[in-house]
Amino acid sequence: MLQLPALKHPDYRRLWFGAAFNQQGMSGEHVVLGALVFQITESTGWIGAIMAVYFLPLFVFGMLSGAVADWMDRRTLLRRTELAFVALQLCFAALLFLGIDDLPVIVAFTLLTGSLRALHQPVRVSYAYDIVGSGQVVSGLGLLNLSGRSGQLVGALLVGLVMKHYGAPAALTVIATGHAIAFLAFARLRSAGEAAVKDHAPIGQNLREYAAELRTNGILTMLVLITAAVEVFGFSFATALPELATARLNLGEDGLGYLHAARAAGGIVAGLAMSFMGQMQRRGLAYLFVIFAFGASILLLSVEGALLFTVCAVALVALLATTSDVLTQSMMQLSVANELRGRAMGVWVLAVGIAPIGHLQFGALSVVIGLSNTLAVNGAILVVVGLVVALAAPRLRQL
Repeated sequence: MLQLPALKHPDYRRLWFGAAFNQQGMSGEHVVLGALVFQITESTGWIGAIMAVYFLPLFVFGMLSGAVADWMDRRTLLRRTELAFVALQLCFAALLFLGIDDLPVIVAFTLLTGSLRALHQPVRVSYAYDIVGSGQVVSGLGLLNLSGRSGQLVGALLVGLVMKHYGAPAALTVIATGHAIAFLAFARLRSAGEAAVKDHAPIGQNLREYAAELRTNGILTMLVLITAAVEVFGFSFATALPELATARLNLGEDGLGYLHAARAAGGIVAGLAMSFMGQMQRRGLAYLFVIFAFGASILLLSVEGALLFTVCAVALVALLATTSDVLTQSMMQLSVANELRGRAMGVWVLAVGIAPIGHLQFGALSVVIGLSNTLAVNGAILVVVGLVVALAAPRLRQL
């Protein structure tokens, strides 16, 4: 009989529930921002720029957020970030309601909400490990991704429909409500977790230990570089969704919601599969396979097709993207001492923070050679990345 040991922990169930509502906000933000910017500019290049702004804080604050995650009580950080999300979404909704909807306002909101995402991500993932421990880390993170992708699925569909019929202010209010529910779930967290750091060092010491670990831990550094490359040429596919919905499929905000929902659905399948992995062996070898398949799936998405074909292709790309996330998060945390796990997730956030380069290159290239050709180029490069890693980093296969 299939079992999910992580769900035996009451606090893990609360984290799982809260994460779903937090992530409905993330997918909802992507729908709102993508639709607003495309309405104003009618340019995928601008979509790439706004996505770059969204992910820029991950790079800028990645190391700092990891240090903060090891410095403060993670339960407190989860609660405070949710309250900040609620306030920020409601403020943006009020500005849009008053007709203040020009690009500088959108960029400012994008930068602020991206900064909160940069802080929240390492805290949530590190706290999941705190609860389940090293033996169930892949299963625990897979199940957490399942929760997040489920929230993204609902958020994308709901926000897309609300925005189409009632406008962006109403859509942002829906997002804020989800974050309020997440706060209530996190407010009930009780235990710090069996693997939690007992002695919290000052943040300055955390940063010094952080830098020392990066200099001496070859496996961690290798994973950072690979994650950055996959982020640039793989995850940048999200820049294509607004144009796919409008130009290829001739749909509006609800169509963009469908594509983000398909993206979430693919993540749900991956999260569910990873949830039952238990103490997974040969993670590195599995990761190499995922890189190859990820590139191939983006090549598939470059082929023009009807709605069903495009939705399925987006779901497949997202499935492999989620699997990539779970494997890198687990391998990074297992490659460091227990007291450094929050900072390991900060390094992951730092690597993911290279995303602005990916979104900018995707947007710029699509203006020059078209959307389908850009998808094909990025997919092919990702396949080459997998080949280079397989040949140049044999240690990865042993992880």
